[in-house]
Amino acid sequence: MTAATRQLVVIRHAKTADPGGSPDHERALTERGHADARAMGEWLKERGVRVDLVLCSTAVRTRQTWADIVESSGLGALVDHDRRIYNASADRLLNVVAQEGGSARSIALVGHAPGMPGLAATLTEGAAEDPDGPSLDGGFSTCTAAVLDVEVAWQDLAPGTARLVDMHTARASD
Repeated sequence: MTAATRQLVVIRHAKTADPGGSPDHERALTERGHADARAMGEWLKERGVRVDLVLCSTAVRTRQTWADIVESSGLGALVDHDRRIYNASADRLLNVVAQEGGSARSIALVGHAPGMPGLAATLTEGAAEDPDGPSLDGGFSTCTAAVLDVEVAWQDLAPGTARLVDMHTARASD
């Protein structure tokens, strides 16, 4: 990341339990989900990722995912639990980041599919990809993070204004 670059880390929540009779918003992580989220925290720590601001859905599963990431990575940042992120479209997520980013140099956005993969695809639309680098083509399953470099101010965020620099789907070792 250069001095002028901002970084957006787009994270889809970890594996959840079957909703049963619970409302979708209240779905919790499974044991595997907790383990995968801690593995994601370790990956972020190994990569030297730092965040100034966390924009997190209010859903139980996203809050638990971020808590487990923090537990294993030591990442500390202001966390804004924002209801607008819950099951949001890529367009809504783009607006949330543009409105809330402020002076943050690096933001972690923790949410849901299809909005999170949609946002990553929208922001990198038309950007040249390194043929040997990361790709969004492999999907965006639970507990996946896409690290994007953004060359514009948050309020100027738009399709094609980011470049995918790293991507990882965390799975705890057996």
